[in-house]
Amino acid sequence: MIDLDAPIKEVTVYAERALVTRQGSINLEAGEHELRVNNLPQLLRDSLRAAGQGPQGTRILNVDIATAYYSRPPESELETLQHELELLQQNKQLLEARQGALNDRRKWLRALGEQSRDFAKGLAQGQMKPQDCADFFRFTAEQALQDAEAAQSLDVQMKQVQGEIDAKLRELARKQGSSDPDRLAALITIELAQAGEFSLELSYLVMGASWHPQYDVRVQKTDEQKEGEVELTYVGVVQQSTSERWENVGLALSTARPSLAAVLPELEPWYLNVYTPPPVLRAPVYTANAQGTPKMTRAMIAGQPLAASAEMALPEAMNEMDEEEAQASYSVAANVATAAVEQTGTALIFRAGRSVDIPSDNSPHKTTIAHNNLPCMFDYVSAPVLDEHVHLRATIHNSTETMFLRGDASIFLSGEYVGTTMVETTAPSETFKVFLGIDDGIKVKRELIERSVDKGSLLQGGIRRTTYAYRLTVHNYAPAARNVVIRDHLPVSQHERVKVKVLSVQPPAKERSKLELLTWEFTMAPDAEQQIEYRFTVEQPQDVRLIGLK
Repeated sequence: MIDLDAPIKEVTVYAERALVTRQGSINLEAGEHELRVNNLPQLLRDSLRAAGQGPQGTRILNVDIATAYYSRPPESELETLQHELELLQQNKQLLEARQGALNDRRKWLRALGEQSRDFAKGLAQGQMKPQDCADFFRFTAEQALQDAEAAQSLDVQMKQVQGEIDAKLRELARKQGSSDPDRLAALITIELAQAGEFSLELSYLVMGASWHPQYDVRVQKTDEQKEGEVELTYVGVVQQSTSERWENVGLALSTARPSLAAVLPELEPWYLNVYTPPPVLRAPVYTANAQGTPKMTRAMIAGQPLAASAEMALPEAMNEMDEEEAQASYSVAANVATAAVEQTGTALIFRAGRSVDIPSDNSPHKTTIAHNNLPCMFDYVSAPVLDEHVHLRATIHNSTETMFLRGDASIFLSGEYVGTTMVETTAPSETFKVFLGIDDGIKVKRELIERSVDKGSLLQGGIRRTTYAYRLTVHNYAPAARNVVIRDHLPVSQHERVKVKVLSVQPPAKERSKLELLTWEFTMAPDAEQQIEYRFTVEQPQDVRLIGLK
């Protein structure tokens, strides 16, 4: 068996998995050989594929998988981290030994000081000189000061080393994760008709990898601008915890969904039935037979099928939870490179323009898909029934040939961060809208100017009629003209005994939906004012109480 070094060359990342391609070459004699590629992650076994090139007549006879058992993951990066952690722990042990020796010396010095009471006797008896006492006390004082400084220095070093150990443990735990330390090995049996170089390409699918789009939208705008350009950076954010490092690899991001492309689900009949309440379970009732032995009554037997169905339902619910958890565990931040866009069938593939490094740390890594300047139109939008602030909006035209997928966007206006929004899927030549913050140069006010009630009489059928009138006032205090969009709504009845009659809407709305959502658009000069008024009547029986009327 020959071990073949086949590093990762290409990775295609899908929504919840990745296709990894390894390549390696070796010179072989003619005949049959078994090649082994080690340290593969816990891949989807059915996805393993092998292809190769060699001298004329070369054949791949078999591809198999074996398991190698390890006490801890064998990756060199993890081994380096483990070695660094061991060095830090040894340094901590050395500091602890120094602390122990220092504490012993301080105890000895303290015990020596306690014997200083005998110095008076020595002086009185002429056994000691005053200079000897002075030298002793000077020595003990200086030594105590040095020991105190050394103890403080050791405490500082201990805290620093412990902090480094904690950080290294967190890094090791993050990179190691909860992955299985065991690794797989691919066994490829080949036959060469003649000696020569054999090049192997090995590919497989792994879980624990994902990507999603993200956008950076930067707008430069002056007060006079009604049109402009938006600088849009289209980014793919990749995360992976596959237990192998993607180092200097060609990266592709695909919108294909391999797991959903296999079989169309079978359509089953749609049944309707009358609801029947489940039988109430009663406690088991035991009665004694002639021999005095308890026997089970029908009350207990009747409950048996229900208990069985509950036990069967539990694993199904757990399976559903497992599937949801498996699909929801993936997430965003650092690596930049431009991408080429390809379309294969129904999927888009974005290929990074350079090789990238993505470690198995489940951290977000960015690769730039596109960077474009897109034309846009500016207007100012307000829905005063919800919020009387006016929001600056940009309608951006996708003038590129790239499909923009649904994703979060960070918005910057004149270099200042505004917030985040969601960019919906936008095909080439379509438009999408982003809001750029509040503009205080336009003021909008909505007020109720009339509310009158006609309770009706018995001859009128006891119908209560309430008339409402609202006025919206828009004032442009900005030094330039503004395209302003105002939105409001009229009530819609959801009950046959309640009727709404619209009396007037002035000026008429530019857009009016069947659900009475109204939109007005104006071009307002500086210091201009625009008023909107609408009136409606709500008719209801006297004994009917309305909800939803503001």
